[in-house]
Amino acid sequence: VQGGQEERSSGINAEYGGKVPVVVHKGKYIPESLIASDYLDEVFPEPKLNPSDPLQKALDRVVIEKQSAMMRNLYPIFAKMPNRVVTNEEKLQHFENLVAQLETFEEELKNRGTPYLGGQSPVMADYMIWPYFERIEGLPILMGDVGDKFVLPAHLEHLHAWIKAMRSTDAVKAYGFSPKRMATILKIHYETYGYDNALKESSGM
Repeated sequence: VQGGQEERSSGINAEYGGKVPVVVHKGKYIPESLIASDYLDEVFPEPKLNPSDPLQKALDRVVIEKQSAMMRNLYPIFAKMPNRVVTNEEKLQHFENLVAQLETFEEELKNRGTPYLGGQSPVMADYMIWPYFERIEGLPILMGDVGDKFVLPAHLEHLHAWIKAMRSTDAVKAYGFSPKRMATILKIHYETYGYDNALKESSGM
């Protein structure tokens, strides 16, 4: 973003409460990942990501909402908290809480009995949840000497299989971040408060 575009971008970000991304279509701004993704799925439906069955769509939204609650424990592990330093002991406690939360997702995957929440191919719910796990996979590298304590436990076998399946999708191959790059992004972002700077400095990893 250059020149006046930077000020305009900052203004858009402020107007929508810092929610990202903001999609611009036909001169209108559509903020927040799920809202924007739903809109794009309606306007550009190939491939269709939301289930056509309203009940299944609602059930998938329940899963998305449950997993979005992970950020309460995930964020303090990698982000700079206002006016305080989060100790490694506190971060480990947050990670243990996070693992406990993931038991519900493990059970959901087990009950569905398919590689993805959408069956044999990923749907909106898979893609909306995936970014949390890119961050989680970066934690063992980010945490350095204590990184082995931030590895997802082996007993979450359906979750591990889902992560492997998501890594094999064309979308994640093309646009996803490796654990190493995600750890680098989180570290730079923590040190500089700059996500764009983190993306630039970690490119090629």
